[in-house]
Order: sequence, then C-alpha cells, then structure tokens
Amino acid sequence: MKRRRLVETLEMALVVEPNVDIVTDNMVAEWGGVPYPQLSVMLVHLKHLALVHQTHHWITKGDPFYGDHLLFQRLYDLPSGEIDPVAEKAVGLGSTANVDVILQTSQCNKLVQGYGMTSTIPQASELIRRSYVVEMSFLKVVSRLVETMKEAGTLTRGLDNMIAGIEDAHEGSIFLLRQRCS
Repeated sequence: MKRRRLVETLEMALVVEPNVDIVTDNMVAEWGGVPYPQLSVMLVHLKHLALVHQTHHWITKGDPFYGDHLLFQRLYDLPSGEIDPVAEKAVGLGSTANVDVILQTSQCNKLVQGYGMTSTIPQASELIRRSYVVEMSFLKVVSRLVETMKEAGTLTRGLDNMIAGIEDAHEGSIFLLRQRCS
C-alpha cells in the first residue's frame, strides 16, 4: 500500500477550501519580483496561525477551559518559534523586501477574513474546529509552496529540511486537535 502524506488525504480535501492553491498562488504573485516569495507567504501564514491560536487561548471558556487554554498556548507557541527562522531564511536567500510589513499585514488580514473569524466569542468546540481548519490549511499551503519552489528550482536542501521540520511539527498540532475533538 502506498503511503500518503497528510496533505494528500481525503480528510484534507474535506476540511480545506478547494481553491487554496489558487489563493496561495495569488499571494505569491502579490510579492512581485522578490526572490523566494514562497517564504514570504509561509511567514504570513505562520503569523496568522499564531494570531488565531493565541486569540483562542485568550477567549476559551467553559468546560474544559483549562485544558483548552493550555492546548491553544501550545499551538500558538509553535508558529511563534518558527517565524524568526523563516523570516531570516527569506531575507538570507532573498532580500529585506521578503519581509515587507505592509504586505504581510495586508495578507494576514485577508486570511483572518477568509476563515470566517468574527468578533463574537464562539463555543469551545468551534474554537477547536477553527484551529483545526487553519492548521490543515497551513499544511496544504506549505505543500503548494514547496511544489512551486521545486518547479522554479529554488528549493535548496537546507530550505527543504527546514520546511519538512515545520510540517512535521504542525502534523503534531493536528493530532492534538483531533484528540480534543474526539
């Protein structure tokens, strides 16, 4: 039996919006002529993940409050620790234009709006579901970014290794969220 990565599974297809590749390609295109725009897009998505999970950490309530509070803290700590290495790699392989704060903020804002975030405080199960969806979407986005770097011939061994480590860690986040859902 052929082994498949998480991003190739039916579950991924059911959870992630079908046009995620188009949205990802459009985000890459917004970075214009910067070298390694894929790293800039990954950076935006990591910031988005951290923002979503940290917000869930702050607003979780009800039963099981404390467990969810700690789970969301663990989830937002992960991308927070990945942001700096991705940004440094983007600047090192690309340029300082890869970390343009205005474009990052604009794209992160679009992501927040795209995932149906509202100002109302949802129930614990909805927070878990939202975190699960953004994690699954992140893995799909990373898969698309790697694919485009391979096509462009810009995926170095070191870059591939860093990204694989990030994917592995986020698959762990998905495991935790699945356990909480069941």
